[in-house]
Amino acid sequence: MNRVTPDALYRLLPSILRLRDAEEGEPLRQLLAVIAREGAVVEESIEELLDNLFIETCADWAAPYIGGTIGYKTLHPIEGLTVGTRAEVANTIGYRRRKGTAAVLEQLARDVTGWPAKVVEYFQLTATCQHMNHVRPDHALAPDLHDPFPLEALTTAFDRITRTVDVRSIQQSPARQSVGGRHNFPNIGLHLWRLLDRPHSNVPSTRVGPRRFLFDPLGAPRQLVNPPLPEDGIASLARPEHVPANITRAALHANKALYYPRAFQIFVDGVAVPIEEIEACDLSDVGGVWNHSPHVSTDGGDVRVDPELGRIAFRDANPGEVRTTFSDAFPATIGGGEYSRAADFPATDQTPTAITDPTTDLDAELAAIASGGIIELAANEIFAAPVLLTASADREVVLRAADGFRPILRGDVEIVVSGGPNARVVLDGLTLDGPQIRVEPDGDGASLGELTLRNMTLIPGRGLTRRGLPRTPGAPSLVVEASGVELRLERSISGPVRATDTAAMRLSDSIVDAAALDSGDSPDGSAIEGVAPGTPAGELTIIASTVIGRILARSFPLVSNSILHARNDSAPPVRALRRQTGCMRFSFVPFGAITPRRFRCQPQLGIAAALETAREAKGSALTEAEAALISGNAIRRMVPGFTALGSASPAYAQLSHATLAGIAAGASDGSEMGVYHHLFQPQRITNLRVRLEEYLRFSLEAGLFFET
Repeated sequence: MNRVTPDALYRLLPSILRLRDAEEGEPLRQLLAVIAREGAVVEESIEELLDNLFIETCADWAAPYIGGTIGYKTLHPIEGLTVGTRAEVANTIGYRRRKGTAAVLEQLARDVTGWPAKVVEYFQLTATCQHMNHVRPDHALAPDLHDPFPLEALTTAFDRITRTVDVRSIQQSPARQSVGGRHNFPNIGLHLWRLLDRPHSNVPSTRVGPRRFLFDPLGAPRQLVNPPLPEDGIASLARPEHVPANITRAALHANKALYYPRAFQIFVDGVAVPIEEIEACDLSDVGGVWNHSPHVSTDGGDVRVDPELGRIAFRDANPGEVRTTFSDAFPATIGGGEYSRAADFPATDQTPTAITDPTTDLDAELAAIASGGIIELAANEIFAAPVLLTASADREVVLRAADGFRPILRGDVEIVVSGGPNARVVLDGLTLDGPQIRVEPDGDGASLGELTLRNMTLIPGRGLTRRGLPRTPGAPSLVVEASGVELRLERSISGPVRATDTAAMRLSDSIVDAAALDSGDSPDGSAIEGVAPGTPAGELTIIASTVIGRILARSFPLVSNSILHARNDSAPPVRALRRQTGCMRFSFVPFGAITPRRFRCQPQLGIAAALETAREAKGSALTEAEAALISGNAIRRMVPGFTALGSASPAYAQLSHATLAGIAAGASDGSEMGVYHHLFQPQRITNLRVRLEEYLRFSLEAGLFFET
């Protein structure tokens, strides 16, 4: 539809009127400009009404109304979910036509949860006596031990090994999935992949030796992950290439063309290594060296790849500049990454200075914009970290990654940040490998007004070893020595933070990790405290974040939907000097913490519920010994369990299946506590269970299983 413009309306007038109007100073043209503006509003409204007739183009608010015309029942809304109501409404008629089939259940799981899914009909994998009129040659009672490749998929969604019948119910919560049965005639399993595939495009590899390289530019072991392909249609079932599953050595050996160069690719001096030279291999450590390295040309391809450790071994030494493209896994889009961050860029008239050359002197570039400006690093390169970043009074200096890039700042010295009164410094989308950030007063003694770290990764421990452990355990990533600084961490990952007692810190959707060596279920070390050991930091506001380690702060104005995970030893794991102000709500606060008043926090809420249940069961008041025993059991049970606490792990800070619902669904809106609160995983599971009641065939039972 053509837009109504003033010139178009004016040309519709007779020429005599336009001539007279020109003689009078064109008042008629000005009137038509007002009419055209209002006409454009009406025309745009008509176009929106037309778009709202179709589920593919309608506004978000219109999707449930279109669904209502076909009897669609709305579910719990999940903010930020790329699929959901729109995809489900679009496919509802197709669902109903194929109601009860495995393909529909699989597509339904993807549309409702937003997670890749695989449906397994366990009656096909249950050992039975076959009828001679229906012989299934691939339905063997015992696996073929001569072929190890099928055995690699044991207990996964693609496990095709037959089992004897299991009469236990498959309808278990994901937290109890190891207890429930699977192989039985009425059982359907929905296997879900919660981790996202995180791409790394044409990044520099890490050189370990003349022939040995690592995929990861940070030098840590990385499990390569398959970037999922779209399925053929609603009637098809997922195969390994359709889900973000780990690429194993056996899978790569069995089908190189499936993964190379689509899932990962290796470049030498800018030229892609041909697939004929790629060979899957076990390059694990043996006696201080890599297994099967070096090798000779008669052993296979010239380039050996271990996708489970993210390692590359060349036949010839010093092949040239080696770069890689690959994907690994991570629970959410936080920290530095190639995901889109354009929505976080504020509207401004300033034109960013784009830098693509990794040899650029960032100190000189930052000095040039001290009075205000934006520098964008628009390359997946390793840049030398700047030494000084300063901003003039009342000005804002931004150093950020361009949208879709993940630059790395590497250096051995700290980055000193300073500024005049009301000055603001923003770091966005960067990964720091080695340096710490230190905020100091400027030469006149003035303090920076605000420091914002958004989508940043300050590697806990200031770097990773070849085993993926902190390079410098316990070393602070961020030190704020200037007084009165307002510090903001948004969707970021950081090591320990040290700040003066006049600083005001706000964490949102972030992880602060003490980076201790004993990063097990009971982490030690201090995550947040004052600049001097044993002194408090300033005001600390924590929203939907996970802090791993002890905290000592002057006050907690607000802690909400968060996990404060620290060892409960002789010293309080979390302590506020001022307890009269502030509030802790819907969060996990370790037992023994000294904090302001708490509202529905764990484990206190779990202790109270356990005591109340025991009183009702006994019918009278509990003795002091009984109450102490029950409280102790509740404290030991009501703790967050994590899949992994190492920052190099794909499931970093992800709550494990065994975490009780008081934490896994204990936030104010029913989501989980901690940094991944915004994923709304409990709501996704609930929505899927609601839909299964509608689409699951009568007499069948379904269980949910998390593959990641």
